[in-house]
Amino acid sequence: MMGEAVGLGVVGATLLFLLALAAALVSGSNDGATLVALNTRTTTIAPLRAVVVLSLFVAFTPMIVGTAVASTVAHGLVAFERTGGELAFLVAIACALGIVYLLSHRGLPTSVTLAITGSIVGAGIGFGLPVHWVTVVAVLLAGVVAPLTAALVGYLVAALEQRLRPPELSPRFRKLGEWTGFLVQSFAYGSNDAEKLVAIVAIALGLSVHGVQISIPGQLAVGLLFAPGILLSVQQMATKVSDRIMHVRSDTAIEVTVCAAGVVLLSSLLGYPISSTQAATAALVGVGARTAPRQLQWGQIGRIGVAWLVTLPLAVGVAAIAGLIVRLV
Repeated sequence: MMGEAVGLGVVGATLLFLLALAAALVSGSNDGATLVALNTRTTTIAPLRAVVVLSLFVAFTPMIVGTAVASTVAHGLVAFERTGGELAFLVAIACALGIVYLLSHRGLPTSVTLAITGSIVGAGIGFGLPVHWVTVVAVLLAGVVAPLTAALVGYLVAALEQRLRPPELSPRFRKLGEWTGFLVQSFAYGSNDAEKLVAIVAIALGLSVHGVQISIPGQLAVGLLFAPGILLSVQQMATKVSDRIMHVRSDTAIEVTVCAAGVVLLSSLLGYPISSTQAATAALVGVGARTAPRQLQWGQIGRIGVAWLVTLPLAVGVAAIAGLIVRLV
Protein backbone atom coordinates (compact mmCIF):
# COMPACT_ATOMS: atom_id res chain seq x y z
CA MET A 1 0.00 0.00 0.00
CA MET A 2 2.79 2.40 0.86
CA GLY A 3 4.61 1.72 -2.41
CA GLU A 4 1.44 2.05 -4.51
CA ALA A 5 0.55 5.34 -2.91
CA VAL A 6 3.74 7.14 -3.76
CA GLY A 7 4.60 5.38 -7.01
CA LEU A 8 8.07 4.43 -5.84
CA GLY A 9 7.49 0.76 -5.27
CA VAL A 10 7.93 -0.85 -1.87
CA VAL A 11 11.73 -0.65 -2.01
CA GLY A 12 11.77 3.02 -3.01
CA ALA A 13 9.14 4.00 -0.47
CA THR A 14 10.99 2.13 2.26
CA LEU A 15 14.25 3.81 1.28
CA LEU A 16 12.62 7.24 1.39
CA PHE A 17 11.19 6.51 4.83
CA LEU A 18 14.64 5.44 6.02
CA LEU A 19 16.01 8.69 4.59
CA ALA A 20 13.37 10.54 6.63
CA LEU A 21 14.67 8.86 9.77
CA ALA A 22 18.24 9.66 8.71
CA ALA A 23 17.17 13.27 8.17
CA ALA A 24 15.79 13.33 11.72
CA LEU A 25 19.13 12.08 13.04
CA VAL A 26 21.09 14.62 10.96
CA SER A 27 18.73 17.47 11.90
CA GLY A 28 19.19 16.61 15.55
CA SER A 29 22.97 16.48 15.14
CA ASN A 30 23.09 19.77 13.23
CA ASP A 31 20.10 21.96 14.18
CA GLY A 32 19.04 20.43 17.48
CA ALA A 33 22.56 20.34 18.89
CA THR A 34 23.04 24.01 17.99
CA LEU A 35 19.85 25.11 19.75
CA VAL A 36 20.52 22.97 22.81
CA ALA A 37 24.11 24.23 23.01
CA LEU A 38 22.94 27.82 22.79
CA ASN A 39 20.33 27.40 25.52
CA THR A 40 22.36 25.38 28.01
CA ARG A 41 25.52 27.47 28.24
CA THR A 42 24.25 28.79 31.57
CA THR A 43 23.45 26.39 34.41
CA THR A 44 19.68 26.99 34.31
CA ILE A 45 18.63 24.37 31.75
CA ALA A 46 20.17 20.91 32.03
CA PRO A 47 21.29 19.61 28.62
CA LEU A 48 19.47 16.28 28.91
CA ARG A 49 16.20 18.00 29.77
CA ALA A 50 16.67 20.33 26.82
CA VAL A 51 17.21 17.35 24.51
CA VAL A 52 13.99 15.68 25.68
CA VAL A 53 11.94 18.87 25.45
CA LEU A 54 13.13 19.83 21.97
CA SER A 55 12.60 16.29 20.66
CA LEU A 56 9.03 16.26 21.99
CA PHE A 57 8.31 19.54 20.23
CA VAL A 58 9.73 18.11 17.00
CA ALA A 59 7.38 15.13 17.26
CA PHE A 60 4.18 16.89 18.34
CA THR A 61 4.20 20.53 17.20
CA PRO A 62 3.30 19.73 13.55
CA MET A 63 0.19 17.97 14.84
CA ILE A 64 -0.86 21.25 16.48
CA VAL A 65 0.07 23.89 13.90
CA GLY A 66 -0.76 22.02 10.69
CA THR A 67 1.34 21.40 7.60
CA ALA A 68 1.70 24.73 5.76
CA VAL A 69 5.50 24.55 5.66
CA ALA A 70 5.45 20.81 4.89
CA SER A 71 3.13 21.47 1.94
CA THR A 72 5.57 24.04 0.56
CA VAL A 73 8.40 21.51 0.79
CA ALA A 74 6.37 18.66 -0.72
CA HIS A 75 4.58 20.54 -3.52
CA GLY A 76 5.27 24.26 -3.47
CA LEU A 77 8.82 24.30 -4.86
CA VAL A 78 8.67 21.56 -7.49
CA ALA A 79 5.75 19.66 -9.04
CA PHE A 80 6.62 16.34 -7.44
CA GLU A 81 3.11 15.09 -8.18
CA ARG A 82 4.18 14.60 -11.82
CA THR A 83 5.46 11.28 -13.13
CA GLY A 84 8.87 10.55 -11.64
CA GLY A 85 8.37 13.17 -8.95
CA GLU A 86 8.64 10.81 -6.00
CA LEU A 87 11.95 9.43 -7.28
CA ALA A 88 13.21 12.98 -7.78
CA PHE A 89 12.23 13.80 -4.19
CA LEU A 90 14.13 10.73 -2.96
CA VAL A 91 17.24 11.86 -4.87
CA ALA A 92 16.85 15.38 -3.44
CA ILE A 93 16.76 14.20 0.18
CA ALA A 94 19.70 11.85 -0.34
CA CYS A 95 21.78 14.68 -1.83
CA ALA A 96 20.79 17.09 0.95
CA LEU A 97 21.88 14.69 3.68
CA GLY A 98 25.15 13.98 1.89
CA ILE A 99 25.94 17.70 1.59
CA VAL A 100 25.18 18.41 5.26
CA TYR A 101 27.38 15.47 6.27
CA LEU A 102 30.22 16.61 4.01
CA LEU A 103 30.22 20.24 5.16
CA SER A 104 29.76 19.40 8.84
CA HIS A 105 32.73 17.03 8.83
CA ARG A 106 34.84 19.71 7.18
CA GLY A 107 34.15 22.00 10.11
CA LEU A 108 31.47 24.07 8.36
CA PRO A 109 28.22 23.77 10.35
CA THR A 110 25.49 24.50 7.84
CA SER A 111 21.71 24.60 7.53
CA VAL A 112 19.71 21.45 6.82
CA THR A 113 16.96 23.71 5.47
CA LEU A 114 19.25 25.27 2.88
CA ALA A 115 20.49 21.84 1.81
CA ILE A 116 16.98 20.43 1.44
CA THR A 117 15.65 23.50 -0.38
CA GLY A 118 18.56 23.60 -2.82
CA SER A 119 18.47 19.85 -3.43
CA ILE A 120 14.74 19.90 -4.12
CA VAL A 121 15.17 22.60 -6.76
CA GLY A 122 18.21 20.85 -8.23
CA ALA A 123 16.49 17.46 -8.42
CA GLY A 124 13.49 19.08 -10.06
CA ILE A 125 15.75 20.58 -12.72
CA GLY A 126 17.61 17.30 -13.23
CA PHE A 127 14.42 15.32 -13.67
CA GLY A 128 12.86 17.95 -15.94
CA LEU A 129 9.97 18.63 -13.56
CA PRO A 130 8.22 22.01 -13.43
CA VAL A 131 9.90 24.26 -10.87
CA HIS A 132 7.66 26.86 -9.24
CA TRP A 133 10.16 29.68 -9.50
CA VAL A 134 7.95 32.32 -7.89
CA THR A 135 7.68 30.21 -4.75
CA VAL A 136 11.37 29.30 -4.89
CA VAL A 137 12.36 32.97 -5.06
CA ALA A 138 9.98 33.81 -2.20
CA VAL A 139 11.44 31.03 -0.04
CA LEU A 140 15.01 32.11 -0.83
CA LEU A 141 14.18 35.72 0.01
CA ALA A 142 12.64 34.57 3.28
CA GLY A 143 15.81 32.59 3.95
CA VAL A 144 17.88 35.76 3.50
CA VAL A 145 15.54 38.16 5.28
CA ALA A 146 14.93 35.93 8.32
CA PRO A 147 18.50 35.85 9.72
CA LEU A 148 19.05 39.51 8.86
CA THR A 149 15.84 40.40 10.68
CA ALA A 150 16.81 38.24 13.65
CA ALA A 151 20.18 39.99 13.86
CA LEU A 152 18.58 43.44 13.61
CA VAL A 153 15.89 42.66 16.17
CA GLY A 154 18.48 41.16 18.50
CA TYR A 155 20.59 44.31 18.21
CA LEU A 156 17.58 46.58 18.86
CA VAL A 157 16.35 44.55 21.83
CA ALA A 158 19.83 44.59 23.37
CA ALA A 159 20.06 48.33 22.77
CA LEU A 160 16.67 48.87 24.42
CA GLU A 161 17.72 46.83 27.42
CA GLN A 162 20.92 48.85 27.76
CA ARG A 163 18.97 52.07 27.53
CA LEU A 164 16.29 51.14 30.04
CA ARG A 165 18.71 49.31 32.34
CA PRO A 166 16.13 47.09 34.03
CA PRO A 167 17.00 45.66 37.45
CA GLU A 168 18.86 42.38 37.43
CA LEU A 169 16.54 39.41 37.48
CA SER A 170 16.42 37.25 40.54
CA PRO A 171 17.58 33.65 40.04
CA ARG A 172 13.96 32.49 40.05
CA PHE A 173 12.82 34.89 37.33
CA ARG A 174 16.02 34.32 35.34
CA LYS A 175 15.28 30.60 35.33
CA LEU A 176 11.69 31.26 34.30
CA GLY A 177 12.84 33.58 31.51
CA GLU A 178 15.35 31.11 30.11
CA TRP A 179 12.89 28.23 30.17
CA THR A 180 10.17 30.34 28.57
CA GLY A 181 12.54 31.42 25.81
CA PHE A 182 13.67 27.85 25.16
CA LEU A 183 10.09 26.53 25.08
CA VAL A 184 9.05 29.22 22.61
CA GLN A 185 12.10 28.51 20.45
CA SER A 186 11.39 24.76 20.56
CA PHE A 187 7.82 25.39 19.47
CA ALA A 188 9.07 27.61 16.64
CA TYR A 189 11.48 24.89 15.52
CA GLY A 190 8.71 22.32 15.57
CA SER A 191 6.46 24.58 13.51
CA ASN A 192 9.02 25.13 10.75
CA ASP A 193 12.20 23.02 10.62
CA ALA A 194 10.45 19.86 11.81
CA GLU A 195 7.92 20.18 9.01
CA LYS A 196 10.57 19.28 6.44
CA LEU A 197 10.64 15.88 8.14
CA VAL A 198 6.84 15.75 8.01
CA ALA A 199 6.99 16.27 4.23
CA ILE A 200 9.53 13.47 3.73
CA VAL A 201 7.55 11.00 5.85
CA ALA A 202 4.29 11.96 4.11
CA ILE A 203 5.67 11.35 0.63
CA ALA A 204 7.25 8.05 1.73
CA LEU A 205 3.97 6.82 3.22
CA GLY A 206 1.75 8.10 0.41
CA LEU A 207 0.16 10.78 2.59
CA SER A 208 0.83 13.75 0.32
CA VAL A 209 -1.53 13.13 -2.60
CA HIS A 210 -4.26 15.48 -1.38
CA GLY A 211 -2.31 17.84 0.81
CA VAL A 212 0.26 16.71 3.36
CA GLN A 213 -1.13 14.50 6.11
CA ILE A 214 0.67 13.69 9.33
CA SER A 215 1.58 10.14 10.31
CA ILE A 216 1.55 9.83 14.10
CA PRO A 217 3.83 6.74 14.14
CA GLY A 218 6.11 8.52 11.68
CA GLN A 219 6.32 11.58 13.93
CA LEU A 220 7.08 9.46 16.96
CA ALA A 221 9.88 7.75 15.05
CA VAL A 222 11.25 11.14 13.95
CA GLY A 223 11.21 12.43 17.53
CA LEU A 224 12.95 9.31 18.84
CA LEU A 225 15.81 9.67 16.34
CA PHE A 226 16.11 13.43 16.74
CA ALA A 227 17.22 13.05 20.37
CA PRO A 228 20.27 10.82 19.81
CA GLY A 229 21.22 13.08 16.90
CA ILE A 230 21.52 15.96 19.38
CA LEU A 231 23.57 13.90 21.79
CA LEU A 232 26.00 12.93 19.05
CA SER A 233 27.29 16.46 18.50
CA VAL A 234 25.96 18.83 21.19
CA GLN A 235 29.40 19.18 22.80
CA GLN A 236 31.01 19.92 19.45
CA MET A 237 28.33 22.47 18.53
CA ALA A 238 28.67 24.12 21.92
CA THR A 239 32.27 24.93 21.02
CA LYS A 240 31.78 25.84 17.37
CA VAL A 241 28.60 27.88 17.55
CA SER A 242 28.24 29.17 21.07
CA ASP A 243 31.58 29.68 22.77
CA ARG A 244 33.43 30.65 19.58
CA ILE A 245 30.87 33.28 18.62
CA MET A 246 30.62 34.86 22.06
CA HIS A 247 30.15 33.92 25.68
CA VAL A 248 26.44 33.36 26.35
CA ARG A 249 25.06 34.83 29.54
CA SER A 250 21.56 34.35 30.93
CA ASP A 251 20.18 37.64 29.60
CA THR A 252 21.83 36.99 26.23
CA ALA A 253 20.18 33.56 25.94
CA ILE A 254 16.74 35.00 26.68
CA GLU A 255 17.09 37.80 24.12
CA VAL A 256 18.43 35.47 21.42
CA THR A 257 15.76 32.80 21.84
CA VAL A 258 12.87 35.26 21.86
CA CYS A 259 14.11 37.23 18.83
CA ALA A 260 14.90 34.12 16.79
CA ALA A 261 11.65 32.37 17.69
CA GLY A 262 9.58 35.39 16.65
CA VAL A 263 11.15 35.43 13.20
CA VAL A 264 10.70 31.67 12.73
CA LEU A 265 7.07 31.70 13.86
CA LEU A 266 6.25 34.49 11.42
CA SER A 267 7.79 32.49 8.59
CA SER A 268 5.79 29.43 9.67
CA LEU A 269 2.56 31.42 9.44
CA LEU A 270 3.49 32.39 5.88
CA GLY A 271 4.36 28.77 5.02
CA TYR A 272 8.01 29.55 4.23
CA PRO A 273 10.63 26.99 5.28
CA ILE A 274 13.57 28.75 6.95
CA SER A 275 16.31 27.70 9.34
CA SER A 276 15.87 28.16 13.08
CA THR A 277 19.59 27.71 13.60
CA GLN A 278 20.35 30.51 11.14
CA ALA A 279 17.89 32.78 12.95
CA ALA A 280 19.32 31.90 16.37
CA THR A 281 22.93 32.33 15.25
CA ALA A 282 22.13 35.66 13.59
CA ALA A 283 20.25 36.86 16.69
CA LEU A 284 23.28 35.95 18.82
CA VAL A 285 25.50 38.02 16.54
CA GLY A 286 23.03 40.93 16.69
CA VAL A 287 22.86 40.89 20.48
CA GLY A 288 26.62 40.50 20.74
CA ALA A 289 27.28 43.38 18.34
CA ARG A 290 25.46 45.66 20.76
CA THR A 291 26.42 44.27 24.16
CA ALA A 292 29.92 42.85 23.68
CA PRO A 293 31.29 43.58 20.18
CA ARG A 294 34.85 42.77 21.23
CA GLN A 295 33.83 39.28 22.31
CA LEU A 296 32.44 38.34 18.92
CA GLN A 297 34.65 35.83 17.14
CA TRP A 298 34.39 37.06 13.57
CA GLY A 299 36.54 34.24 12.22
CA GLN A 300 34.04 31.63 13.37
CA ILE A 301 31.13 33.79 12.23
CA GLY A 302 32.78 34.04 8.82
CA ARG A 303 33.15 30.25 8.60
CA ILE A 304 29.47 29.77 9.38
CA GLY A 305 28.56 32.40 6.78
CA VAL A 306 30.71 30.68 4.16
CA ALA A 307 28.96 27.38 4.91
CA TRP A 308 25.56 29.01 4.41
CA LEU A 309 26.64 30.63 1.14
CA VAL A 310 28.16 27.42 -0.22
CA THR A 311 25.31 25.09 0.77
CA LEU A 312 22.58 26.35 -1.56
CA PRO A 313 24.44 26.41 -4.91
CA LEU A 314 26.25 23.18 -4.00
CA ALA A 315 22.95 21.47 -3.22
CA VAL A 316 21.32 22.70 -6.43
CA GLY A 317 24.27 21.58 -8.56
CA VAL A 318 24.80 18.17 -6.96
CA ALA A 319 21.09 17.30 -6.96
CA ALA A 320 20.65 18.49 -10.57
CA ILE A 321 23.52 16.30 -11.77
CA ALA A 322 22.34 13.33 -9.69
CA GLY A 323 18.79 13.81 -10.91
CA LEU A 324 19.87 13.93 -14.55
CA ILE A 325 21.97 10.78 -14.13
CA VAL A 326 19.14 8.85 -12.47
CA ARG A 327 16.67 10.09 -15.06
CA LEU A 328 18.85 8.96 -17.97
CA VAL A 329 19.61 5.62 -16.36
